[in-house]
Amino acid sequence: MTTVIQGVNYCVVVLHQQSWLDELNNLEPLKVGALLSATALVWYVASGIRTTLNLLGHTSNSEE
Repeated sequence: MTTVIQGVNYCVVVLHQQSWLDELNNLEPLKVGALLSATALVWYVASGIRTTLNLLGHTSNSEE
C-alpha cells in the first residue's frame, strides 16, 4: 500500500501478528493434547536429570 504525505510517496507495510494464545486457540484438540503431553514429558525428564545431578553432587558429613 502506498500513501502520499506532503507530495512524497511512502510505501506502508502493515504486519498482522497473532499472539501465541491465538495460535494455541486455533489448534485442534488432538494437537493441544500432544503439546501438553510433550511438555509434561520434558518437565518429567528434566526433573529426573536435576534429581540425579543433585544426588551425584551430594556429599555427606562423614566424607569430609
